Amino acid sequence: MHQLRVSIFWSTILLLLKISFSSAYAETKPDFKKYAAGPERKKVFINYVIPLINKANASIKEDRKFILNLHNSTKKSKKVSDSEKKKLLKLVDYYKIKEELTLTQKLVDLKEKVNIFPDSLILAQASLESAWGTSRFAVEGNNFFGQHCFSKSCGISAHGDKKVEVAKFASVFDSIQSYYRNLNSGDAYKKLRRLRSEEFSKLNKMDSLKLTEGLSDYSTLGNGDYAKRLNEVITFNKLQQYDD
Repeated sequence: MHQLRVSIFWSTILLLLKISFSSAYAETKPDFKKYAAGPERKKVFINYVIPLINKANASIKEDRKFILNLHNSTKKSKKVSDSEKKKLLKLVDYYKIKEELTLTQKLVDLKEKVNIFPDSLILAQASLESAWGTSRFAVEGNNFFGQHCFSKSCGISAHGDKKVEVAKFASVFDSIQSYYRNLNSGDAYKKLRRLRSEEFSKLNKMDSLKLTEGLSDYSTLGNGDYAKRLNEVITFNKLQQYDD
């Protein structure tokens, strides 16, 4: 009987710890429309989005560390373990690296693709694309970046054009992860990734006001207008203060 009580006690403790751990990452998306447009709404929006960006960044940094370590070890002719091969295969698939490349070429491509972006850049796009969390797609589909989907009934139809559908996500965090994958693997953002690599190699940091030049294909706006709008959002709202 004593052993049964002890077993029940520890089972309860483990369950409570699991619930506590899960709640630490639980998303409770604010109703941004309840807050006055301007500084109040923007503050709530930024405070909500930044922890989600940090969570996404932590995962990417971990994968980047793995890639850099693996690249260094292969230079020393060290064998790749089975567990390393398994993780590498997942990353190659996720970041759309060509299968026919050599191991070294795959790692070089992954070094270019697997990296974070400045928080200020992500915040600027999220605020612009979601109207500070108040757009229909943000409210109904947790889509903070205006990401489209391309199969029938895959998301939310745009008003005025039923052929255009915007992706629907289970959470805002899922939206951020999808956004990151889009920028880090899409052919349309090769220039963005090149600019990031150049900035990082020179200064060991990234300037969001320069990176916006690589986002011309993110919007239908031409003549660099999208980059200009992003830079205005970053500058006016002093978003670079949130960069590491």
